[in-house]
Amino acid sequence: MANCCDTTYKCVGDLKEVRSLYKTIKANDKRKTSRIKNGFGTLWLGNIIDALGEDWEKLRCRGSIYYYELDGNVLTICQNTAWCEQEGFRECIEKKFPSIKVYYREEEPGNEVYYTNDTNGDYFPDRYLLDNYDEPLYYETIEEAAESVSGIVGHEVKATVEAIEEALNDYEEEHEDEDIFYSFHEFQICES
Repeated sequence: MANCCDTTYKCVGDLKEVRSLYKTIKANDKRKTSRIKNGFGTLWLGNIIDALGEDWEKLRCRGSIYYYELDGNVLTICQNTAWCEQEGFRECIEKKFPSIKVYYREEEPGNEVYYTNDTNGDYFPDRYLLDNYDEPLYYETIEEAAESVSGIVGHEVKATVEAIEEALNDYEEEHEDEDIFYSFHEFQICES
């Protein structure tokens, strides 16, 4: 069984093309039956690829959309995917709509896959993630993360990934009888 990856797209471009992509997704969402038989439903990525005129069998499309929203010329698409971001879906969008650039962020904790292609942080400004049993916490800077972790562990933590990880590991060991979990991650920048 594949590990689940939470992938978010920010599709940015000409409003007419962004709106056309939104309408394609919405039309599939409203269908009573799936375009193509699958176990993921009408918002399976293969259905959207097929609706965009591409061959889903030639592209990576293991996943489905669970949320989408149009805000001006930015379409946010949230997906649950297998293992990692399904670049076949992104490539299909960018091929069909030449003005659209797809920025993504992927989070797959099982294999510690944390990537984004938003090199400037325009759409995904957070570069660090503190995972826990509650809600994950996101930070734009290592200094913000160190300050937050200092509040958790009760002492000042140096603003480095290594120091934060060490402080959290020590804190978990000191509280091993409690149900505490922290996992700190840095989003790697991928130039695609």
